[in-house]
Amino acid sequence: MAGGTRMTREKNSQNDNGSRGDDSHIWGTVGVVVGGVLAFKVLSAMGVRENEDLTLVEITTAVALLFGPVYVLTTAGKHLRKDVEVGKSTNATYWTTMAGLSVSALTLAGVTSIDDLIGLIK
Repeated sequence: MAGGTRMTREKNSQNDNGSRGDDSHIWGTVGVVVGGVLAFKVLSAMGVRENEDLTLVEITTAVALLFGPVYVLTTAGKHLRKDVEVGKSTNATYWTTMAGLSVSALTLAGVTSIDDLIGLIK
């Protein structure tokens, strides 16, 4: 009987997200970085330069590229968090999956180190 109680407590502690609350701000920040890099690279490839007026197509492209990754990562995080709350998954799985998605998104955008971001800023 005591072993069953201990296992229940261990399972609850693995699935308990404590007072952390919503993690979507973390994934939104990663999404903004990914989207910003994508928007910068695509607009640069389209021939947009500083101090030029943007066309409607360029503005639409920039907004979609900037906020698309934010939406995708925060939505994935919310779905995975719900799985943790109902006991289908653990916090370890949640964090591992979201970290993997974030690293993959950054890599696909061409960001493999902080130097890549600094290079874009210059």
